[in-house]
Amino acid sequence: MLDFAKDKGFWERVRTSPEFEQHRRETKELYDKAFKTPPRSHTAEDILENNDHGLWRLQFDHIQSSALLSLIYPENEEYYKNLLESVWVYLNDYTWAPLGHYTEYYYQRTPKDFDYGLIDIFAASAALGLAEIKNLFMDRFPKLLTDRISYEIRRRTIEPFLSRRFFWETHDNNWTAVCTGAVGSVLMYEAPELYYENRERLHSAMESYLASYKDDGMCVEGVGYWSFGFGFFATFALLEREFTKGEVDWFKRPKVKEISKFISKMFLQTNVMATYSDAGFDSKYSVGLPHMLRYVYGDEVEKLPIEHGIVVYDNTHFNFALRSFIYYSEENNAKEMATDVTYSMPSSCYLTKRTGSYAFTVKGGNNGESHNHIDVGSFIIARNNKQIIADIGACPYWDGYHTDRRYTFFNPSAYAHSIPIFDGEGEDSIARDDVYVEYDWEKQRARLDIANGYGLDFVKKVDRVFDFEENRITLTDTFELDKEVEIKERFISVIEPKIVNGVAVIDDVSLVNEQGIEPVITVKETEKHLGGKYNVYILDYILPKGKSKFEIQFKIIA
Repeated sequence: MLDFAKDKGFWERVRTSPEFEQHRRETKELYDKAFKTPPRSHTAEDILENNDHGLWRLQFDHIQSSALLSLIYPENEEYYKNLLESVWVYLNDYTWAPLGHYTEYYYQRTPKDFDYGLIDIFAASAALGLAEIKNLFMDRFPKLLTDRISYEIRRRTIEPFLSRRFFWETHDNNWTAVCTGAVGSVLMYEAPELYYENRERLHSAMESYLASYKDDGMCVEGVGYWSFGFGFFATFALLEREFTKGEVDWFKRPKVKEISKFISKMFLQTNVMATYSDAGFDSKYSVGLPHMLRYVYGDEVEKLPIEHGIVVYDNTHFNFALRSFIYYSEENNAKEMATDVTYSMPSSCYLTKRTGSYAFTVKGGNNGESHNHIDVGSFIIARNNKQIIADIGACPYWDGYHTDRRYTFFNPSAYAHSIPIFDGEGEDSIARDDVYVEYDWEKQRARLDIANGYGLDFVKKVDRVFDFEENRITLTDTFELDKEVEIKERFISVIEPKIVNGVAVIDDVSLVNEQGIEPVITVKETEKHLGGKYNVYILDYILPKGKSKFEIQFKIIA
């Protein structure tokens, strides 16, 4: 499989063509960064202190950067020797899964049951990466090494998969696609007969993953987890199509085609994506996936701007990095995102609108979604390649982030989103009926009632309406409450607002409200998903008691 990835002429073009300059630069940068620390396995100290969060990333950064550079520069002995050393060290490690996953996600095994065959998202990805590296370097690696790779993949991945069932086989998020896609791909590389024996089981798991999407293809987990989960789905699906000579082709399904279009609906401007749910605020997309999808669907999948893409993640997923090379075509890059486009996604409760002046997106849904943030009715306004009204996305996955303490962290809480607060109470994390976004194409108006986001008996209706004009967006909230309470309209930005004559101005957008209320501005420091502190600006408009309506214009200053 992937015979064209073994073509020396292709890698000669990668080595010499200006088209691949970003690929070469990013790969070398990752290599230089990774090899500041020599390859090593877990130590007793790592295990005792459960201190391996960065080690599994570093181990595969060593492997994937040296593997790619050895393909690009086959005569370079340093790259090749470091690849051999990195792979051998990794094969010697006791586990391919981060230590925390033994207790955080799995069935609390006793020490005597501690299991090297645990298949989690990282162990599965590592197995696929090693299988593809072995396939690409079969003629160069010593036979002892290729035999050892096959032995460890069988011991750690294939045999555990055959001997038990895993929770992710019936799950409904990225874990199902990553683990199933990686294991299924490994079987095609390493044990074709076992692929056929287990094909029904693999397909059943993938059906569980696809069932988590509605027909319009929206990923409620956010753009990062679409790239992760659907990236492994697409990797598996394309390999399976090749392996079965077209007998199995998931890409013929209308829903799969719609899922393939998801990220373009979340792109607001050339350097701005919608950062709903557990997306990182400044994360970039993996170049390989949309280029692979355009290889399948052509222009039915929108081009994306390369400026917001990344070729080689400092992460464990060699399949993404490899596909950023082999499916890449400069013709698939957009210079800028198309404007005068509106994506109405009624079944998944999203709306995205791009104009020549601004871009806008709002989400409905419910607060019990996978990787949920408490954000029904939250919205983003983008202008000048910045989020003016922002969704700050995920913070680092601190201890407790994926537990019942999740919403004690600021980023996923209601208080980090542009939604109303009643008597100090925001929305809660209960999954009630979906809130749908209705879009009137003639009036250029979006409407949703976000009352279902709140667990407050006195909140009967919160009618949220957005009217779109060439240089302004008008938001009108109308409240139906059973009692008089303080209503605080909250808006979030990462750009410091200025107050000019009582009006907040963010970049070149003024926030003009009909009541003439001057916002109370609070600054809160938080952290980005992948590290680094930054300020979040909270603008609170406090309505006089008894007011049942609030209107504000987001007006571009001429």
